[in-house]
Amino acid sequence: MGQAGIAFEPLWTAEAPLDEAEPGPLPTDADVVVVGAGYAGLMAGHEVATRGKHALVLDAGPLGWGASSRNGGMVIPELKAGPTAMAAKHGELGRRLYAAVDEAFDLVEELCGPGGIDADYARTGQLLLAHHRRAVPDLHALEADMAAAGDPVHLVPRGELCDEVGSEAFAAGLVIERTGGLHPARFHRGLLQRTRAAGAELHGHTRATATARRSGGGFTVATERGEVQAGEVVVLTNAYADSLLPELARRVLPIGSFIIATEPLEPDVAAALIPHRRMLVDTKQLLLYWRLAPGNRLVFGGRRSLASTSVPAAAAFLQAELLRVHPQLEGVAITHAWGGEVAMTFDRLPHAGTIDGVRYATGCNGSGVALNTWLGRAVGAWACGDEPPAFAELPHPRIPLSGLRRAWLPLVGEVTRVRDRLVR
Repeated sequence: MGQAGIAFEPLWTAEAPLDEAEPGPLPTDADVVVVGAGYAGLMAGHEVATRGKHALVLDAGPLGWGASSRNGGMVIPELKAGPTAMAAKHGELGRRLYAAVDEAFDLVEELCGPGGIDADYARTGQLLLAHHRRAVPDLHALEADMAAAGDPVHLVPRGELCDEVGSEAFAAGLVIERTGGLHPARFHRGLLQRTRAAGAELHGHTRATATARRSGGGFTVATERGEVQAGEVVVLTNAYADSLLPELARRVLPIGSFIIATEPLEPDVAAALIPHRRMLVDTKQLLLYWRLAPGNRLVFGGRRSLASTSVPAAAAFLQAELLRVHPQLEGVAITHAWGGEVAMTFDRLPHAGTIDGVRYATGCNGSGVALNTWLGRAVGAWACGDEPPAFAELPHPRIPLSGLRRAWLPLVGEVTRVRDRLVR
């Protein structure tokens, strides 16, 4: 599996190209300016527009160029701690945060339901795979925790894993039924069409560069194409936080994540690899995740470390890991490889809040398909006068020494990789 012939672009946008239309004239005012046109930004714009207000959604690049068209397409309703841990730490708020996660999953299923967005959505379940026998007790604990919260889950011992995955690399698995998969770019396209139909105005290639409060109320939003007067401003750039809100950028850690995709597999090969077409994730901190995409391509993602790298280098690592997990794919061609940024937070939880009067939401820590969709709608409603989402009640800590992250991230990544290997 060499790299000759690999297209270094997302499979998803090769199959469903982004809207590259040149934006029209920029309006001089709007009720709500939304910065970021991914899932969250489109949902915020839709919510504002359906309430009869003028929503203006801006993006620095083509609409949907970021994580919304680069992710693995896994609709995983989770936080990075279980229900019991969240309730123990945050009490009643922790329970409301988990309720929001359930609502987020239901929202995606509603959007992709009959007559809705055609995004190849299917609820196939997730298989969380123990990468070493010492990780199996953690699966047992998570099974008990999730079952107590009413989630349909069941443990699969090593001897029965062949019914779930065509690999001998794992010690056990946990099936989590409330998980699905979709085509990320088609989902984004559907949200975009829905938002436009609601009356929101969308402008790609329009980077917002600064916001300032006006003395009479509201904001001035400076962009590379001119200024806009806004009653409210919402920033939903997730991992791509920048100098528009420097304080937000100090609270978000962009981490590279990379994906490769194989050529279409024969149906019998695909069925032997992932019989139930589940979303597969392993238990390492530097985790691997993979699935069958529409058309029976295997999409396989992860990262080797936290250091900066190139897509070709990441693809070479992922190819080797793919063959370690599924050696039967020797000789199968890799056709696409790409990367993007995941928004990590210091406490591994999503957050919403205000900075200088500007509302924001960010930090889904790699599980953003459902959560960002829900957060966008919630923050859009908040900008129209509704109560803020529960995630706004969490303190949002800064990333320590965020300005020096290029120096310390590789060291953290090496420590993490060693820990993963010691448990492997």
